[in-house]
Amino acid sequence: KEALCLVRSSQPRMLIGSPMCTAFSQLQALNRSKLGEEKWKLMIEDATRHIIFCSVLYREQMSRGDYFLHEHPAGASSWRLPCMIRLASVPGVRRVFGNMCAHGMWQVDSEGPAIVKKPTGFLTNSAKVAERVSARCSGGHRHVHLVNGRARQAQEYPEGLCVAICEGLREQLRADESRRNKDEASKEILACSYLL
Repeated sequence: KEALCLVRSSQPRMLIGSPMCTAFSQLQALNRSKLGEEKWKLMIEDATRHIIFCSVLYREQMSRGDYFLHEHPAGASSWRLPCMIRLASVPGVRRVFGNMCAHGMWQVDSEGPAIVKKPTGFLTNSAKVAERVSARCSGGHRHVHLVNGRARQAQEYPEGLCVAICEGLREQLRADESRRNKDEASKEILACSYLL
């Protein structure tokens, strides 16, 4: 309720959702037998409720003409939830993929520091943000694998991704303003032609 009130009162131009992905991760699925079916089921139910709530907030954003960006690992099972499938099918919403190494994410393993590939999925109603966040691995470098507790460390966005999101949103808002100006000019021309 507090989150919903905050979004409604502050009306952000872009809402970024990055719900915990633990329950939906491929690595966590390997621990299912260790957790036990009851605990596993509760974890999935809680995580699913969270994703559903995020999708409600994203729809709220779109209803105001504002933007959202949802981020989850590319291989997460959450992408197959009905609420995400429905959201992805809304006109103007795009699902894209990027690699975190393209945005500068790095960690250290037994061989030393290197970048982290971390294939990531994004869902957004901003074409310009989608373009920016969907940067892919250029190849030619070593990757640190997100095992042995490193996945938790990779939850923090690298600066490059933050810059990509901000630049994409700035470009989107400029494009929106330009389109509005053209629409207003077209309406004025149309109104003048009626008068003539």
